[in-house]
Amino acid sequence: MATDRRPTMTDTSDDPTETQGAIDNDYADGERPYAERVATALADIRTEPVPGSLAIDTVTRQLLFVRAKVADDLEAYYEQEGFDLATYGPHPWLPGVTLDNAAFECYYVNDLSLDGIDDLGDRRDYDFPAGRLAVVPIEQAWNDHTVGEL
Repeated sequence: MATDRRPTMTDTSDDPTETQGAIDNDYADGERPYAERVATALADIRTEPVPGSLAIDTVTRQLLFVRAKVADDLEAYYEQEGFDLATYGPHPWLPGVTLDNAAFECYYVNDLSLDGIDDLGDRRDYDFPAGRLAVVPIEQAWNDHTVGEL
């Protein structure tokens, strides 16, 4: 006869690999670890800026227009620009800034106008590591505003 492994008030199994499901989920979902379910739910979420998108400068909390990706990582940025973006200003204290960050050319939206958006040559641009930028998911404006199901 098979053993019933549904959780009970007296279940005292100490085996951490033994799953018991969850009351508020389908049994199959309860068996999957939470981290795995979150990873699946977030698999298609864009977390890095892309050219033409918007981002928030996490230091100044201002909206940015992301014009271009200028380097694949901060070491490549240093080699091409001769400037250490990894240790600039507050970057060493920002947990998201690492040498693996891509670098992006950005413009503060407050400095732009619709009349001059096609000619950015006179505008001041700034380069940021990806870890300083919070993506603005503008594409979510046309979605149902949910991220997967847990």
